[in-house]
Amino acid sequence: MPTQQQLASSMPIVAAASSDVTEADATYRKIVLRIVPFILVCYFFGYLDRVNVGFAKLGMVHDLSLSEAAYGLGAGLFFIGYLLLQVPAGYLVQLHGPRKCIAGSMIAWGLVSVATLLTRDEASFYALRFLLGVTEAAFFPAVIACFSLWFPSYRLSKVMSLLFLALPLGVIVGGPMSGWIMDATHGGYGLTGWQWMFLLEGLPAILLGLFATKSIVERPDGVEWLTPGEKALVLRELTQESRDKQTSLLPALREPTLWILFATTFLYNLGNYGLVFWMPSMIKSIGGLTNFQIGVVTALPYFVAACAMLINSFHSVKTGERLWHTALPLIAGGVALVASVTMRDVPALSLLCLTVGISGIQCTLAMFWSLPSRVLAGTAAASGAGLVNIGAAIAGFAGPTILGLLGQLTGSNTAGVSLLAIGLFAAAGLIFAIPRHLMARPVVSA
Repeated sequence: MPTQQQLASSMPIVAAASSDVTEADATYRKIVLRIVPFILVCYFFGYLDRVNVGFAKLGMVHDLSLSEAAYGLGAGLFFIGYLLLQVPAGYLVQLHGPRKCIAGSMIAWGLVSVATLLTRDEASFYALRFLLGVTEAAFFPAVIACFSLWFPSYRLSKVMSLLFLALPLGVIVGGPMSGWIMDATHGGYGLTGWQWMFLLEGLPAILLGLFATKSIVERPDGVEWLTPGEKALVLRELTQESRDKQTSLLPALREPTLWILFATTFLYNLGNYGLVFWMPSMIKSIGGLTNFQIGVVTALPYFVAACAMLINSFHSVKTGERLWHTALPLIAGGVALVASVTMRDVPALSLLCLTVGISGIQCTLAMFWSLPSRVLAGTAAASGAGLVNIGAAIAGFAGPTILGLLGQLTGSNTAGVSLLAIGLFAAAGLIFAIPRHLMARPVVSA
């Protein structure tokens, strides 16, 4: 039994450790508030410009005489351009830094998004969707590199959950907004509603990209809003954590974990992108809804998903448990997607099941994207994230294309949605194959 004197002598050590944790938490809260909101807004418009073609379809398919399969192919061609530039984009980030790559990507994709209003036929639709993927390719690897220069990986799941709010917000806010623009502007100055939508939703990316050239800060050591002690704390954590990581991509290609992450992101993004591009059409099939009302109904599952994603990631950080917080949502999501097609004759129940399915995908999304930075350090994380993101890009092409083809062949979404559910189950299985030390919270010494 320790004596009272021994207990008393240990109290300052415990108090000091508690003080260090409090100081670190306060420091990273300050960094989050400074860095994340602007990048969140940028990512929101990037995701909106990527998926608003789902709402454009409500008018574009008729105006341009596109088949369901042609639309699915065009929607998916974004990801062909996107995946071809992922690893080269990672090297660009290492050469030029995250700020220039984020800003340049935004300006370029904004211009292409605006130009999509000029779509006249299948060929131009395919070309512009491909170019949009090329111009967006550098953004996400650059963001991962930027965050890796500020946050140790064990804090990234919470940060990524905040960043990935852009995805459900792209539907919660972007869906009704896209529907309203299409209804309110149709015929103005000789443009259809979907043409106005591409114009008005593409311009913000250009303006934000110009602002990003000055506003994004890449490293903690040069900022004035952190004290010397706070800078030292951040640099100490980043330096200690990077000791056991690969600092270049080529040696990391021999890491089996990187390829597990690649396969996992492919499988769960089959469901993610398959649903986001086809949900407006699924809801339209209910009948009697305006474009704005379709946007509102589409937004409801993503609002629930945003709340679930934050609760899941914050609870994971609080408890230190990562494995089940990453895998279990996909299992629940897969079960819910299967249930959604069995209840397709009861729209309210089918929508409820889709909500659970989308929530499962979004919960895993934030948890998953803290993992590449546990394999690679610093700006090399951009190349690793780019490689892993190729899996997501292939899924982004395959998901909507498969749903389009199966929908055209069978006359319903049942087969396609069931296939997406199988992908979620397989992704959950691969998550259990990730080495346990990568799923554990590291111990950071003072």
